[in-house]
Amino acid sequence: MNLNVEAIYLNHQSELQFHLTRIVNCPDIAADLAQESFIIFFREAQKQTIDHPRGFLFRVAKNLAYDHIKHRKVTENYQQTKDQSLLPPSEFPSAEKLVSIDERLTAIKRILDELPLRTQEIFILNRVYGMTYAETALELGISDSAVEKHMAKALLHCRAQFKTHLLDQYDS
Repeated sequence: MNLNVEAIYLNHQSELQFHLTRIVNCPDIAADLAQESFIIFFREAQKQTIDHPRGFLFRVAKNLAYDHIKHRKVTENYQQTKDQSLLPPSEFPSAEKLVSIDERLTAIKRILDELPLRTQEIFILNRVYGMTYAETALELGISDSAVEKHMAKALLHCRAQFKTHLLDQYDS
C-alpha cells in the first residue's frame, strides 16, 4: 500500500492534536506530541507497510502522551522530594525502606505485565490516571461493560498474584 503522507497529515492533524489536548490538557504540548507522532509515523511508513494509518498514528500519539504524563509526574514527584529536603533527616525513609518499596514496585510491574495489553491499559487509565470507567470507555471507544470486565479480570489477577507473592516472601 502506497501511503500519501501529505494526505494523511492533512486529514488527521487537527483531529490528532485535539485528541492529544484532551489527554495532556495543554494545546502547546499536544501540538508538539502530534508533530512527533507524525515524524515517527513517517519513519515507520518507510520501513514497513502500515495497513491502518489512522489507528497506527493515534496509537503512537497516545503512547507519547502517556509517556509525557508519566514523565511530568516523575518530575513533579522529584520536585516535591527536592522541596522536602528541607525536612529533618528523620522524616526520610531509610535505605531499607526504599529497597522494599522498589521491590514492591518491581513486583507490581511484573504482575501487570502478565495481563493482556488492553486489560493493562484499562487498569492503568483507571488506577494510575484516575479515569472513571465511563471516561476510560470513551477514551478507548469501548463499552462501559467491557471496561468493567477488564477491570474485574485485572483486579482478580492482581489479588491472586499479591497473595502468592506474599506467601513466597514468608516461605523464604
